[in-house]
Amino acid sequence: MSNPLRPTDRFARSFDAALESLQGPVAVASAANNAADSTLLSANTAFARASGWSKKDLRGRPLADCDRALIDVRPLFDRNGKRRHWLVLHRREAEGKARGSHKQNPTSAASGEEDPGFRALVEGIPNGVLVHRDFRPLYANRACARRVGFEDSAEMMREPTLLTFLPVELHNRALRRHRRILADGDPGPAQVLRCLTRSGEPFWVKATEKRILWQGEPAVLVSLSDVTEQVQMRRTELMLREAVDNLSDSFILYDPDLKVVLTNRRFHEIFPFLPAQHEVIGRPMQELVAASVANNVVTDPRVWRDREQFIADFIADRLRNEVSVTEDTWPDGRWDLVKEQHTRSGGFVSVRTDITERKRAEFNLRDQESRLEQALAERSAQLKGILANIAQGVTVTAPDMRVLLVNQGFLDIFGVPEELGRPGVHVSDLIRQSVRNGHFPDAEIEAAGGEEAFVEHRLTAFGRVTRSVDQRTLADGRVIEVRQQRLPDGCIVSTYNNITDRVRTERELQRQRERTYQNEKLTALGGLLAGVSHELNNPLSVVIGQAALLESMATDSDMAERAVKVRNAADRCAKIVKTFLSMARQRPAARSAIQINRLIEDVLDLVTYQLSTTDVTVTCELAPDLPMVAGDSDQLSHILVNLFINAQQAMVSTPLPRQLTISTDALQDSGQIRVRVRDNGPGIPDEIRSRIFDPFFTTKPVGHGTGIGLSVCHGMVTAHGGSIAVENAAEGGAVFTVLLPAGGAVQPELEEVEEAPRPSAERQILVVDDEPDITSFLVEILEAAGHAVDVASSGQAALTNLAARDYAAIICDLRMPHLDGPGLYGAISETKPHLLDRFVFITGDLLNERTDRFLKKTGRPCIEKPFMPAQIRELVEEIAERNTG
Repeated sequence: MSNPLRPTDRFARSFDAALESLQGPVAVASAANNAADSTLLSANTAFARASGWSKKDLRGRPLADCDRALIDVRPLFDRNGKRRHWLVLHRREAEGKARGSHKQNPTSAASGEEDPGFRALVEGIPNGVLVHRDFRPLYANRACARRVGFEDSAEMMREPTLLTFLPVELHNRALRRHRRILADGDPGPAQVLRCLTRSGEPFWVKATEKRILWQGEPAVLVSLSDVTEQVQMRRTELMLREAVDNLSDSFILYDPDLKVVLTNRRFHEIFPFLPAQHEVIGRPMQELVAASVANNVVTDPRVWRDREQFIADFIADRLRNEVSVTEDTWPDGRWDLVKEQHTRSGGFVSVRTDITERKRAEFNLRDQESRLEQALAERSAQLKGILANIAQGVTVTAPDMRVLLVNQGFLDIFGVPEELGRPGVHVSDLIRQSVRNGHFPDAEIEAAGGEEAFVEHRLTAFGRVTRSVDQRTLADGRVIEVRQQRLPDGCIVSTYNNITDRVRTERELQRQRERTYQNEKLTALGGLLAGVSHELNNPLSVVIGQAALLESMATDSDMAERAVKVRNAADRCAKIVKTFLSMARQRPAARSAIQINRLIEDVLDLVTYQLSTTDVTVTCELAPDLPMVAGDSDQLSHILVNLFINAQQAMVSTPLPRQLTISTDALQDSGQIRVRVRDNGPGIPDEIRSRIFDPFFTTKPVGHGTGIGLSVCHGMVTAHGGSIAVENAAEGGAVFTVLLPAGGAVQPELEEVEEAPRPSAERQILVVDDEPDITSFLVEILEAAGHAVDVASSGQAALTNLAARDYAAIICDLRMPHLDGPGLYGAISETKPHLLDRFVFITGDLLNERTDRFLKKTGRPCIEKPFMPAQIRELVEEIAERNTG
């Protein structure tokens, strides 16, 4: 059972009895950095009486409450010399007793001088001599005082107690031993003690104690012999022995008579047949070698001819050689590196290191080198055949610029005659041949000062080659990669590779990478818009829903009108959010009947603020009753956004007013819908108008455009079976015209009308969502419809509700911390599968692939945020009625 007391409390209690046994007022205080900041932990009765406080009141009292003129403070150190506590001594009662004692025995103070012979004897010996009673010093010779750190014995005699020179861990034991000696005179055996100097530095003494009469009263005479050096040497020896014992190498040490002094564990692991580690000490080397021979662990062939002679020779070799390093093998295939040498004291040490793995690696390396040499000879023959047949050109040139090797590939690439490919041909002849073949530009030859000067220039550059990779374009358009490397012997190896096709491919790949990079930027922008839109869905759901509830609950027309305004504004925000989401989803083009005027209005909602920041005034001239357009709303929205923003950027430097005019009409002859976007900017110059729809072509400064917007728009319009064109307006500015085929029946737009909640039977509904505003909104909707609603802020909390009862419907958010909607659905499928058909999910993140896969797999309905109250009521009623039926 653990001790519930704190270490300080345990120390104080252990000191209570010790303090009471001391004469004079003594207390112990905590070891704060400053004695004045410490608190009293324990005190004897004499200290309490002298201070005027009770022992109970003393404990925990600040030492600063004591009169500093009446107390002495001494540090108490532990065995490591670290200050642990303070010893506090009160002077008042001690001085009173001292005065009383002096009156009773006026010669007692000088009683130490009663035996001058004794003092003369002990002052002259090197050992310390100390006489004390209850650890109050009565006499100390000079050797004792100086070892503790005092100049003389008189200074030490002024110390009130000797306990400060013992570690605090020894105090109780020392006090018990002191009482036993005073009581029966039995000091017991001499002991080695760890003592402390007055500064807390540890040292060791061998203490012999004896009970004597000092001034007529029992006291303890202590003879102290300093054994610090012996203790430290013993500790060092033990550390060295432990270090040797933990070596991974085998170790054995012999004395000058070749008898064992020390071994380690590893030695006995590899020689298990020898005596144990504690038994082998003192055994002669001859006995150990003979045992090794007898156990057949010696592989030296001399042992089979004459065992006795081998043992004698083995020992003689060790005596003769001061230092030796040899490799020794074991019968089982192991290898040892044996290092042996004589010590300065005449002994002999042998260390064995296991090198089995290293030797195996050496053998393997030798085998590999042998195989490599053989393979190299074979590869040399193969290389000659390969160089003769590869398409790449290879030349090897000597330091004197003469050819050592030219392969057929070089001759074919540069059209060099075979006679110039023979060894000994000078490099200058090959350069002249290339000049005649037109492989160098004429301008470069003329700049060098003619053909010969050009040849000298090329030779100089060739002679400075160390390592280079270059590309050379020949007159016929071929691109040759030239790699040159100078070998250590000064020869130059050159390779020539026709990389014309690779260069063309890389250029095309670079164009595709640039195009892909721009697409990735568009994708990243779409993802950012989607993320922002998702974050807006939760607050928008609350705003729209609360506005609808406020509208239905309003009692006067002004309040209802205000609610309508709030809901209309929130609806507009929701439309913008949905537009963001539609652009980010990047669905495959889907054809549906689209009302182009409505689409233009939706896109303008998205960019109105951006246009207003540059004072652009938008004018819409939209023809009514236009036929529907069969197209993809996301792609058509993207086209309109690009045209509107391009027009705004074109008018940035145009003086006010800045006009953007958008018009639509139907072309009866062609059956097309025409959309025209006109600005009053500077227009498009005639020389670039034909390139305006080329990919990556842009007239904007670096960092202000990618050049792919109009190219993408052109592709989308063409995919819809339409066309896009640009021209300059007569009054100035540019006009973009988009023609789209009309198609699909015109369907009247149905305004979203919030139906009044229909009365229904009361059912128990569970709402699971971590957004408090969403849950409170859903509770209002469902309670207004007459249902009882329980709320859970997480999937984990919902499991607790579902364990207690069933619900007619469960409305659950898909994304929640700890346990989300899919996790809750999976848990219920194991515990209450009959409730799975009652789940309705809500989310603002339908872009998530995991969410999409989950909804497709389960087939459960999902309402996308922001939603209207009627959606919730109708879906809950439908699910509840279906499960009730």
